[in-house]
Amino acid sequence: MAAWRGYISHPLGFSFSAPGELKVEKGTYRGALAGARDTLVYSFVDDDIEYKVVVIDMSDKANDAATLLGEAEYIFQEDKKVLMDTFGRVDRQFGRKLTIDLSNNAGRATAAFYFINGRIISLQATILPATEITIPRRRRGSSTRSHSSRCRAPDDAIELPAPPK
Repeated sequence: MAAWRGYISHPLGFSFSAPGELKVEKGTYRGALAGARDTLVYSFVDDDIEYKVVVIDMSDKANDAATLLGEAEYIFQEDKKVLMDTFGRVDRQFGRKLTIDLSNNAGRATAAFYFINGRIISLQATILPATEITIPRRRRGSSTRSHSSRCRAPDDAIELPAPPK
């Protein structure tokens, strides 16, 4: 098991903790309301668990934050067995957390969704099929820490790299 490290993005206004080696990728998100959007994905794999932080820029549609957040949550769980669906809060940010069983025994995933500074931030953990899922193991989870113009992280947090071009 890799050591957990703190990461922070001052420009994006959030921080989180994750294990393993950081990979940064660009991706695409598509929603009926949001349209096609570029994403920034920070990913880590450790102990047969894939951790991701997905950042979707919605700054031009920030007035529709609740609707866009709901759409992202729906897309995550669409046609999957929902095991948990709850509202939550980190600092002053309200969000929603879902746990689902993936199709075709592909594993189990948990994701938390927040709308921060005009962006959807989704923190995801997927237990890969190689890992036996019996009694839920208590694991340290990723979390965002943010409000308006400042975000908190451990003093030794690593500043996230700029997105790939």
